[in-house]
Amino acid sequence: MSLETKTKLTSETISIVQELVKINVDSRDTFQELADATGNASVAIMFRELASERNRNVAELESLLNFNREKPDESASVAATYHRIVIGLRSALGAGTATMLSEAESAEDKIQNKYEEVLKREPGSAVSDILQRQYSAVRAAHDRVRAIRDAHRRAT
Repeated sequence: MSLETKTKLTSETISIVQELVKINVDSRDTFQELADATGNASVAIMFRELASERNRNVAELESLLNFNREKPDESASVAATYHRIVIGLRSALGAGTATMLSEAESAEDKIQNKYEEVLKREPGSAVSDILQRQYSAVRAAHDRVRAIRDAHRRAT
């Protein structure tokens, strides 16, 4: 058995990185949809910032795949596509900022849970440092969205 490095990942680690690319793409696209759907300028800015953060995660994960001569899969999941359609419909029907923040938190729950699952499944992989750093940022974003959602609920 050879030692796993960032430029020589095991097939299991490559699979994990592909899963995380997909969920980060889903999260990025959801935040962009939410930014376009909300009427609150400061919340829209936050959603765009978080979409950019997810895009950086995607780029970093894709670079790992490229180092390993693997093609990244940036296709959106069916569930995330459906979720974005629901967001668009709710927005068209007049859903407010609180609803958009709740949708954002729901999406953040999914990505946070995926990182937790992956880190438990492969705690000592060659990319654990990258995944742990990204997970910390995902948790911070989740907490930020929840805090703003809760503050918005109290204010209305």
